Amino acid sequence: MKRIFVFLAYLTFLLFFITGCDTDSKAEDKKAKNLELKHEGLIPDQYYEWNPTRKFTYQTTDQKTGESVSYEVIGKKNGFGITGPFPITASQKQKYFWFYWGKRNIKDQPVKVMGFNKDSKELITIFEGEFYKAAQINENEVNMPSNLLFPSSGIWNLLIYINNELSGNIVVEIVR
Repeated sequence: MKRIFVFLAYLTFLLFFITGCDTDSKAEDKKAKNLELKHEGLIPDQYYEWNPTRKFTYQTTDQKTGESVSYEVIGKKNGFGITGPFPITASQKQKYFWFYWGKRNIKDQPVKVMGFNKDSKELITIFEGEFYKAAQINENEVNMPSNLLFPSSGIWNLLIYINNELSGNIVVEIVR
């Protein structure tokens, strides 16, 4: 009888040990996977960057009113950018407008903005919407409104997908 209790005690210990190691292994695998986004081909080199994208003043003419309008934008002049309240604050939903100044016709197509923090590398959905034609300010650009909520502060790389195709990115600093 004593042998059965000793055997069960060893078996229980062994099962707890194996289960604990498996859980740690899964956590380590997930961490390694998140740290290797670039190397697994999920993010091409040209989009894997950590220097915050520059701000610039964008001036345009509103095609409905004819008035000159200017925006402070974080973005790339021949690509994507955002304007809204700066600095961008973590854990606080804020309204931003996205711009696109490229040559591609992306009006009324699905847009998905995915992001990952430099510290965690976990890829999450930041926003989904579309650059719709009715929101166009003039013929050389298209824009879309969005509400953005970043779960943490730090440097974030925002990847812009048009019809599930990675089409651009911007890197922003999120403050607490």
